[in-house]
Amino acid sequence: MGNLLYTHDKNDLEKIVRMVVSEIRKTESFNSEANIPEDDRLTQKQAAAFYGKSIPTLIKYRKKYNIPYYQMGEGTFVFYSKKELLEAARKNPQIANSRK
Repeated sequence: MGNLLYTHDKNDLEKIVRMVVSEIRKTESFNSEANIPEDDRLTQKQAAAFYGKSIPTLIKYRKKYNIPYYQMGEGTFVFYSKKELLEAARKNPQIANSRK
C-alpha cells in the first residue's frame, strides 16, 4: 500500500458528518412532511411557547439537543411535531429545566 496523506483531523471529520446528516435530515423532513398529522404540527413560535422559551432558545435547542424539526422549501418554513417535542423533552430533561 502506498503512502497515506491525512488532511483532516477528528474534529474536521465530525463536522463534515454533522453537515451531511443535517442535509439528509432536511431532505427526509421535506419528503416525510405529509406523514405528520396537521393537528400535531406546531410553528416555530408555537413550539417555543410550548416549551415556555423564546424562539432563539428553541433554535439553540434544535442545534444542541437535536430537537426534531421539519423544513419545507429552502428553509423558508420550519415546523415541529408536538409529539416529537414531548418525546425529546422526556429523553433530555435539560430541555424542560434550562432557562431562557
